[in-house]
Amino acid sequence: MSTELQTLNIEGMSLSEAMGMSPSTGGSQSTLARIKQIHSAITVEDSEGDEKIVVPIGAYQVTMPDGEVVYSKTLTMRLFSQRMQWQRWDAGANTMHKTLLSGNLNVDLKDTSGRHNCGRPSGYIKDFKALPEETKSVIRDVKRTKVMLGMVKLDKPIDELGNVVKGHDEEIPFVMDSRNTESNKAIDSALSQIMAKKLTPVEHTLNLGSAKRDMNSGGKYAVIVPSLGIKVPYQPEDSHTLKSFLDWITNTNTWVESKHDEIVNSSMSSEDAELVGSIVEVKEFEG
Repeated sequence: MSTELQTLNIEGMSLSEAMGMSPSTGGSQSTLARIKQIHSAITVEDSEGDEKIVVPIGAYQVTMPDGEVVYSKTLTMRLFSQRMQWQRWDAGANTMHKTLLSGNLNVDLKDTSGRHNCGRPSGYIKDFKALPEETKSVIRDVKRTKVMLGMVKLDKPIDELGNVVKGHDEEIPFVMDSRNTESNKAIDSALSQIMAKKLTPVEHTLNLGSAKRDMNSGGKYAVIVPSLGIKVPYQPEDSHTLKSFLDWITNTNTWVESKHDEIVNSSMSSEDAELVGSIVEVKEFEG
């Protein structure tokens, strides 16, 4: 591990802590490319009227900050930071509610719906079957989400018609949400292998491929299949890049806090809101 990365300390955190990792474990408009894995193939009609797959299940969709969408069957990334988050889709409001980004999910986290944990009960659930059906439904709907931030290089990017897209030869900053348990365990295992080499993921690439899995309904979905890439020499700009990702996390959490407080305060009487505000001020003063 480079001396610079070993000694890097930002806002009281070591590099591993800033990345949401420990050495023993193996909002607003974003300026980051957003990556997601697709679970339905994209097809086009050929000259004979037959459907032809141009983007297969498991490929990665990359939405650039300017709105351009490209696809890549595989990716090469360096992970700079990761956090955990609860997410729940609200069909009525046509929005995804999210909690604060955190190093773990063992604490109650404010969310954008004005609640905590997107409505999921906190603490260990001893007997799931004994819970009311409404509570069971909420637990099923709330997704444990790994949020990854880093630098990524697209391997042979194409558009939705299968045409080669040029101009994406360099690493770009990205954010990616992963809700699949198998995918997240595979990523954690790969990161542990890197840490076992006494390196951080900043200093080693990960190659992301995919595999198909069968659903009970007969359909298919994809999971992330990571493999170790190559060691990458430390670059001075990596410290600045990490600081930028930490700023993004801070800004995102500030936005979640504001949405939470906006909803909570709108449901209070003016007297209650004033009382809560005075309590907060006293606590901040005493601290």
